[in-house]
Amino acid sequence: MIAFSPIEVVLLRITVSFVAAIPFLIKAVRVVPHEKYFTILQIGVFGTAIPALLFAIAMTKTGSAVNGILNSLSPLWTLLIGYFLFNMVITTRKVSGVLIGFGGALLLVVGKTSNLADTDWLYASLPLAATFCYGLSSNLTKQKLQNQNPLYTTSLAMAIIGIPAIIGLLFTNAPQIVLSGTAWISVGSIVFLAVFGTFIAWMLFYRLVQRTDALFAASVTYLIPLVAILWGLLDGEHLSPIQFGGMMLILLGVYFTTTQKK
Repeated sequence: MIAFSPIEVVLLRITVSFVAAIPFLIKAVRVVPHEKYFTILQIGVFGTAIPALLFAIAMTKTGSAVNGILNSLSPLWTLLIGYFLFNMVITTRKVSGVLIGFGGALLLVVGKTSNLADTDWLYASLPLAATFCYGLSSNLTKQKLQNQNPLYTTSLAMAIIGIPAIIGLLFTNAPQIVLSGTAWISVGSIVFLAVFGTFIAWMLFYRLVQRTDALFAASVTYLIPLVAILWGLLDGEHLSPIQFGGMMLILLGVYFTTTQKK
């Protein structure tokens, strides 16, 4: 976001993801039933486009700490949407796991920052809406695309939202900035994010939803701040006792969420 506006970042990210999906589109069109296309459109919009835009805008006014906390609400939304809209069976064990995991994520991030009081909470509400979209997308995948190949459904989703993204780019300054060759670090970051953080990540996530359930897959959200902390340790940062406790709570929450009594 050094060289591009939030909307330009999102449009470039989706466009690059679409380009990454092109080699698989011919086979995807052949094997995915056409009646599944509307669901794939919904997943592309709610699982990628809207959350990417909301997080990008939020990052202009809030820090990664607040976004990390709010991003951890994804499993809670998945639980609530699954229960009220898709008849998901909710157990006390799963609810406990969601709450414990969120508490761990909260400790993990709070233990690293002291500027939460300075947060613009109006902008902080945007990641909250994004996590609602994640919860809806996860449940739609489980309920309506259970038997579809995630490589092909992800490719189609990227294509469906990618074409409007390309058109949108034509009305921004992003093409000129890319062609000028003055922002290669920003461009490279977006390409890396699009290929690994969008196309490949969503393909693996949808596969995980199919093999388990929507709540189990959404619980990987709790591991995001944990992995970020571990990268910080490799970079010479120190782990506070509060953060260590948060890591343990996250692992305990994921355990409760993803297991059940025999």
